[in-house]
Amino acid sequence: MDKYGIVLENVSLKNLSTINIGGTAKYLVRPYSYVDLTKLLDYLKENDMKYYILGNASNVLLDDSYFDGVIIKLDEFNSIDIDGNIVTAGAGVMLPKLVNVCLQKELVSLAHFSMIPGTVGGSVVGNAGAYGHEIMEYVKEVKVIDKDNKIKTLTKDDISFGYRYTSLKDNYIVLSATFICEKGNPIEVLSDIGTRNEKRKDTQPLDKPSVGSIFRNPDDIPAGRLIEELGLKGTKVGGAVVSEKHANFIINDGDATFDDVIKLIDKIKKEAKEKRNIDLVCEPTIVRWN
Repeated sequence: MDKYGIVLENVSLKNLSTINIGGTAKYLVRPYSYVDLTKLLDYLKENDMKYYILGNASNVLLDDSYFDGVIIKLDEFNSIDIDGNIVTAGAGVMLPKLVNVCLQKELVSLAHFSMIPGTVGGSVVGNAGAYGHEIMEYVKEVKVIDKDNKIKTLTKDDISFGYRYTSLKDNYIVLSATFICEKGNPIEVLSDIGTRNEKRKDTQPLDKPSVGSIFRNPDDIPAGRLIEELGLKGTKVGGAVVSEKHANFIINDGDATFDDVIKLIDKIKKEAKEKRNIDLVCEPTIVRWN
């Protein structure tokens, strides 16, 4: 596998997750290029090896048991190309970095996402959002690998999407995304976004290990308010705790396990159903190796 990328063995995934939960993977591979990734996927299929594509794991809860397979990280896909108001970024580019590069070119559309600690690939797949905007608003096209291991380009019209969802999930591997951005005054935008980001820091436990919002907002009430009204702030299972700062965050209090978080999620869902007849839906992807 080393001819297709950087290969590491017996890698702890705990430090690759924003909630600091994860087991050990037999291999971790960072492919050098798009073509190398297709060759790696062919190799894994021929050798009947399991794999999982992992971004920054900021919206992913990873099983903490042993993964007898290959974690693929697209960190080497980190180019940013700007042509006028058209911006193309590799799947491994972190969103805050992309925002900063765009603002230097007076392109302001993606500034809403400056606080999202995710990669371009993961954010596009999950249609990440902030401040009433979703990243698919600005997508022009996405370069992907399909299930036949072919590299192709999908236009925005080829992709179904909605709240924290796109049809890319489980169907394609995102290699890069191209955005249409508007010109604007970066100083004004930075001032506005800075004010909102400071408010976000004051109201969300961004300094604690978490996977961000744990539930999607139901139609009639924000999930955080619902959980708070149910009296569940501060509820603890093992090392997993419902944040006192924002009830829609489960934080790792130091030694939380995958099972601790799952049990706490299930407890909240049960209370919401029994007391308010609301079916809460998890926002992060929950990954079980079996």
